Amino acid sequence: MFKVLFVCTGNICRTPMAVFLLRKLIEEEGLEEFIDVDSAGTWASEGAPAAELTYQVLKENGIDASSHRGKGVDHYLMKESDLILCMASEHKRDLVQIFPHFKDKIYTLKEFGTEEKLSDPTIHDPYGMNIERYRETYLEISKEIQRIWPILKTRILQRKVI
Repeated sequence: MFKVLFVCTGNICRTPMAVFLLRKLIEEEGLEEFIDVDSAGTWASEGAPAAELTYQVLKENGIDASSHRGKGVDHYLMKESDLILCMASEHKRDLVQIFPHFKDKIYTLKEFGTEEKLSDPTIHDPYGMNIERYRETYLEISKEIQRIWPILKTRILQRKVI
């Protein structure tokens, strides 16, 4: 099974959006038994629900995120993940510093799968902002998930054959 881990700060805004968006694509393709998607935060409160505005924006888009519970990044999650996608460059920097032996599988979501040098590979945190900022964040993450999906699907299907 191919395992993707999304990482942000609190694991209550950006990463729940990314997880549920990717899971939706996985389910649409019937690949649930071949890929696992999880999330964690660098400063997450264990068991915390997603932010209310995260729930609201996901619900507006037909996604029920009520099952989400926050958790912190740990060695086990890092070791078990095949791909770690961070929402911000500081998350990537911190994870590489704390877990240097996993550096080859740590990327920001925006830089994964592209050769382009990005001036700002960060998806900014909407926490504490208004609903419009959450909607903008959702659209930004959705665009990136759609962009990386063909790459992930290729990796999943290669593993499925092997």
